[in-house]
Amino acid sequence: YIEAEAIMDMYSAVKIAAVGTASAVGALIGGPVVLGVVGFTKAGVAAGSIAAALQTPATAAGSVFALCQSAGVVGLAASTKAGICATAGAVGAGISAILK
Repeated sequence: YIEAEAIMDMYSAVKIAAVGTASAVGALIGGPVVLGVVGFTKAGVAAGSIAAALQTPATAAGSVFALCQSAGVVGLAASTKAGICATAGAVGAGISAILK
């Protein structure tokens, strides 16, 4: 019985790690894709897009809109990618652990 329980615990740990890794990779790949889909492109805000609808003349430097636009134009910094992966991985693993 102890061996079966140990195997189930190991299976749960592997599952949690796999979900966390998949979440991190998905966020890393999906982040730039989502930015492009909503209209934050390398050429600026795409006309007629969701981003264009959200843009206002009073958009402040450092706002979420400005940060998304910056990421759309030049891409995400390595530190930002690391933060996204760590956060998404932790959230995915946490949810997997709760639902096991």
